[in-house]
Amino acid sequence: MGFDFTAYGETLASLGYPPLNDENDFRRMFEVYLGELKPRLLDRVRRRFAGVWAAGEDLAPYVAARRLQFVTFDPGWLRALEALTREIVASRAADAAAELLGPDNPEVDLLPLDRVVADNRKLVFARHPELAGLVRAWCRKSEAAVPALIEASDPQMLVRTFDDGGLLDFEKLDPARLPELYARAGAWPAGMPLTADIARLGLVPYDLQRDAIDAREAKRKAEVARRTIPFAGENLDAGDGDFVRRFEVLAAAAIENGDDWFMRSRAPRLRSQAQHVPSMPGGGGWGGGGQSWRTQPPEAVRTAMGIASEWLAREYLRRRHPKEMSDACWVSSNRAAFCTGAAGDDSLGYDFRVVTERNEWLYEVKSATDAGGEFELTARELEAAGSASLERKRRYRILYVPFVFDPAQWRVLPLSNPADPNTRDRFRVLRGGSVRYRFERQ
Repeated sequence: MGFDFTAYGETLASLGYPPLNDENDFRRMFEVYLGELKPRLLDRVRRRFAGVWAAGEDLAPYVAARRLQFVTFDPGWLRALEALTREIVASRAADAAAELLGPDNPEVDLLPLDRVVADNRKLVFARHPELAGLVRAWCRKSEAAVPALIEASDPQMLVRTFDDGGLLDFEKLDPARLPELYARAGAWPAGMPLTADIARLGLVPYDLQRDAIDAREAKRKAEVARRTIPFAGENLDAGDGDFVRRFEVLAAAAIENGDDWFMRSRAPRLRSQAQHVPSMPGGGGWGGGGQSWRTQPPEAVRTAMGIASEWLAREYLRRRHPKEMSDACWVSSNRAAFCTGAAGDDSLGYDFRVVTERNEWLYEVKSATDAGGEFELTARELEAAGSASLERKRRYRILYVPFVFDPAQWRVLPLSNPADPNTRDRFRVLRGGSVRYRFERQ
């Protein structure tokens, strides 16, 4: 219209009127553009603290800086700008980085962050059983306490401790120096030599054999109460501490066989269903069959179903949103089984949050061990679905995974929002409390 937008915004502010721009839209675009800048900013932070890592000094300032919270949203943009652009966010990020980190030194050569973290994570998982056995044997012989991180059955806790301390981010770790890394994380006993050489530790092979015998016996006793599920031609113990690792290897191999599962992952056409009052006796049959709430598996298997289905949903979203999807979008607690970083929050009402230039997508993952056709939403999940029921900028979807333990029949079915007035009749409420829905394909 040819007027000075900044001056007009300041005038509105002085008169007590709200700005013309929508703050939620500006903050969403800021999040999108900052996400695009994140890899380069993280490399800038890593270069700044590479010397601190090499000197074995405290990495707490690095861990704080890698959150990138020093790049903040400027509320003044709402009055001064007609639109928030990538260039404006990039300029603010560059200024904030220069203020916090000082001059950049591009001559510091570091491996890509994703690759170095993945390699170090694999190394720790591969070498941890050996090192844990040495620690337990040495502690038994020295009458010393075994560190809690060694006692834990799942090395993922140790990996998370390394990540929380910034110890995986800078260079590919030397296997011979892993004891030093353990010591920096508080996972190596005080007084124990920083080596994996049994002679230098004062141990003999029998000490390690005894430890292995004790570990096998403890595992045998624990497995009595555990349940086993068939997966990709192998039997996996749903309650075993090694379940996630074994599942991840087998699932990754199944994915590498091809994208047939993704081709099958299409939104199904759902028929309209007659509604009924959940509390009425005999209120509704099960239609075409499938796993119902009356035949739910034991808790250990249900937990494994959640882990497996969300892993597959992550792979689906990586293909559905190739630019925006990252592990940071996985927000439920199941992310901790496969990802470093935040532990996740199950109180949000959704499992994945993907922000694009047009929409904020909230995905809740549900699964069944057979063809399924039912799922249950908690009160919090219903609240989140209701917040997106108008299908505007915010969108809520169910990602339904049938045959969750059968890679040959894998698929991820994106279902519409059960709270959307336009598609609500595609789901039938089966019982009260947490609302359980059923859908049928045409």
